[in-house]
Amino acid sequence: MKKLLEGLLPCVGALVTDGSQHDGKKALGCITNRKIIDDGSARIQVQWLRPGQRETSWYEPAQLSNGLSIRQTVQHRPDSVVASTLGVGEVRDLRVLGGREQALVDFPEGGRLVWLPTPHLKAIHGVEHLVSRARPDRGGAEALRLRCLAYAIELWNENTGALSHLSIDPLPHQIHLVHRILRSGNLNWLIADDVGLGKTIEVGMLLSALVQRATFRRILIICPPGITQQWQDELRYKFDFDDFVVHGRDFEVNEPHQWKLYDRVIGSMDRFKQEAHLDSLLSAEPWDLVVFDEAHRLSRRQYGNKFDSSQRFDLAAKLRHRSDNFLLLSATPHQGMQDKFQALLELLRPDRKHDIRHLDLNPEILADMVIRNNKADVTDADGEFIFKGKTTHAVSVPVSDAARAFDTAMQSYLRRGYAAGQALGRKGNAIGFVMTVYRKLAASSVSAIHTALQRRLVRISAEMEASGPPTLLDYGDDALFDDSADERYVGELEEAFAGQSGQTFFAGERDALKTLIEQAESLLVGDQKLRVFIEQLVAIIDEHQSGTKILIFTEYRATQAYLQAALERRFGDNCVELIHGGQAHDERRAAIERFEDSAQFLVSTEAGGEGINLQRRCHVMVNYDLPWNPMRLVQRIGRLYRYGQKERVIVFNMHAPETIDAEVVGIMYERLAQVARDMATLGGEFRDGLEDDILGQMADLLELDIEQVIEQARGADITRSQARIDDALRKAREATERQAEMFSHVAGYDPSEIRDSLTIDKRHLLTFVESMLKHSRVEIVQRFHQGREWELQLSATVQQALPALRSRLRVTLDRDWAAQRPRVHMLDLTSPLMQHLVQRAKGLAFGGRAAGLSGLQGLGFFAGVLRWQNTQAQRMRQEFLAVQIGEDGRCRANTREVSDWLARPCEPAEVTANADQLKRMVHWAAEHADHRLSDGSNTDLHPENRQWLAAGWL
Repeated sequence: MKKLLEGLLPCVGALVTDGSQHDGKKALGCITNRKIIDDGSARIQVQWLRPGQRETSWYEPAQLSNGLSIRQTVQHRPDSVVASTLGVGEVRDLRVLGGREQALVDFPEGGRLVWLPTPHLKAIHGVEHLVSRARPDRGGAEALRLRCLAYAIELWNENTGALSHLSIDPLPHQIHLVHRILRSGNLNWLIADDVGLGKTIEVGMLLSALVQRATFRRILIICPPGITQQWQDELRYKFDFDDFVVHGRDFEVNEPHQWKLYDRVIGSMDRFKQEAHLDSLLSAEPWDLVVFDEAHRLSRRQYGNKFDSSQRFDLAAKLRHRSDNFLLLSATPHQGMQDKFQALLELLRPDRKHDIRHLDLNPEILADMVIRNNKADVTDADGEFIFKGKTTHAVSVPVSDAARAFDTAMQSYLRRGYAAGQALGRKGNAIGFVMTVYRKLAASSVSAIHTALQRRLVRISAEMEASGPPTLLDYGDDALFDDSADERYVGELEEAFAGQSGQTFFAGERDALKTLIEQAESLLVGDQKLRVFIEQLVAIIDEHQSGTKILIFTEYRATQAYLQAALERRFGDNCVELIHGGQAHDERRAAIERFEDSAQFLVSTEAGGEGINLQRRCHVMVNYDLPWNPMRLVQRIGRLYRYGQKERVIVFNMHAPETIDAEVVGIMYERLAQVARDMATLGGEFRDGLEDDILGQMADLLELDIEQVIEQARGADITRSQARIDDALRKAREATERQAEMFSHVAGYDPSEIRDSLTIDKRHLLTFVESMLKHSRVEIVQRFHQGREWELQLSATVQQALPALRSRLRVTLDRDWAAQRPRVHMLDLTSPLMQHLVQRAKGLAFGGRAAGLSGLQGLGFFAGVLRWQNTQAQRMRQEFLAVQIGEDGRCRANTREVSDWLARPCEPAEVTANADQLKRMVHWAAEHADHRLSDGSNTDLHPENRQWLAAGWL
């Protein structure tokens, strides 16, 4: 009963009045004590705030009333020990409702405007009041510095995600990208960074920033089927998001209401596009953010006034109505198809459909929708280019007389097969498809074509024994693969498909197969390509640098098995790991871990061409066969030539130039590289990184039916094929230049955009942690490994606040060190200890809201937070503002001088101040803050509030 009565009494510190007047004004008092007496009634002790006297009296509650006034600064003080305070706010209005006095309080930090009972509001002096009267707060200048640092560190992380749980330090272009999106006021962007620049990291940083805003709770990530696990792993291990679940693997939804259980979901675009799963997904509650990875797979083409869209695009279009925020990721969004590119932009900004459909007339609108960074331009924090370049070597394989004879016989077989297919019209398409696959297998390895021919002979022989004389093949005209097939596994699917039918393609095929198989078997004994690969390539690499890890690519499983056996014969058992489409996600991940740990070779099919990152331990690649689609080669190289690679990437491309197929493919790659090299020469200066950027863009835009070119090369002068290739490259170059012109209007890394932000670096983290540990009586017992690791002895107070932590704790502020020492506690913004230190420094009890300062130029210093919201009143942006005020009223914001001042302990200072100057300083600071709020606003972003955190006189 006593506790209940206490809960109805005003809190200590609340302002009250007894209705009397003093000098024409209402007499105010401050509650200093409360008690319940024996008869169950209450008494309140009030100290009256009359000039020249501080008398204290006891009153019954009914004798007093609320003493708050409009614009009074107050602190919310709930009576319950488990209830959290709403913080510090400002009274906007007063009322009596149901006989109870209430105040409408604006809490700027929490973004809440609420009516509260006045007994639970303690009147305090605001920052402007303290500084205008030169009244120092507890803690002095050092407390002010740490208070400012706590907010600055927290807001820098919120605006960039750069201090969240990461296994690597984010790069400037990644920090800028996140900052650019958040300060734009809308989240509808296409991130079109080059392959290997860390788009997953950028999204993780953005999510880390967004989830700190309570309004961004439900997040859906949709990606190709092969990389759902990778997304989950990246978010879990690099950003500490352990609650993202994969649809179809971690959970299923049988009833629409079950979607309420899952707020952070990863799903396959090819699973969600299926009718049953799509209907289920559309029944879920709206999503706060939807992310589409590899968005170029969302295809919609325009033919006249009609549109032809894929199921994947339809999935995105329907989801667009279930979320206000869409984020698309694609390194190749244009692909030489303006209508397809514009369709992606319309998904982003349906409100700007008219502008997008006239994109050629106003390409500058791309700066509000597309962000693109190129490998050739990105640097580390010191301004050094992060990509060390790439060297490509062509490895020619000598062709023996026996190999030429086999090639001639193989070409004869292929011609007869193509002719049989053409004779059947559309129904013979499958025969032509099989012939093309055999050509690719023959170019890959003699083992691959030998295996395929053997399998075909077995199937034909079995069919003949079962059904008598052979019949000509009639596959029908059904599509061979639907659009749900994962592009990375096409080679393996081709390989499997080519051996399925036992029906005869043409008369005499069985005898032709026997002859070819015999010739292939003889070639296997002294396989020239394998000999060059093992003895003249791998062995020499290993001799120069023993144990060098080598990534080897091939399109086909038969070649993969062949290489595994050869490498293990030469270099020992367990030296090879495999990646292929038949593996489950866990098997693939385990193979990569073994390769990075102990194995020397990783032989991968195209299943490893996307979605795996091997740059940490490997920089040498061998393409045992060359894909006929050059974009596949670019994607292969992207497994090594990406963010985090510390070495120059070395690529070896193997080919046999004396065979027709290999010669045409070789010409294509040679011409492609030459054009990219020419385009990369700017003003006579060759830029190595730019060449790789252009090579990737041209490969993406190259419209060349290499199969048709090779077919036409048979029996004809090879120069005709060269002419076809040169013509296609000319068109690709023109398309690349047009695309480059269009992309010149998109947003990119511009250091000047964040020049007026206070940048937080390791110096600030280090001084903040060291100083706050001292304030919290946490002892740094010992420093290890040149100071990269500390051993702490937590104080009893900290242990009580953080019972999950051990009393003795090893910590680090170094991300690289934390990655090597998983048992060491990383002090980033996800750390409970770091969060405790930040919240303590921000607390009212810590002090530091006003002080005399030294070490800065000018009349005064103000630190605060500016906030903006969107049209739905969602907070979109917060900015830390540190203002130096000159004697002439001129203000300088977030200067390098302030950054350096915050990075070192502040000595106590006794500074006298002129009262009139201080009042003008308050006015000038407010004017400057309002100007910045105005300058930072746009059609999507509107001022929400400003909050002064601390101020000092100099």
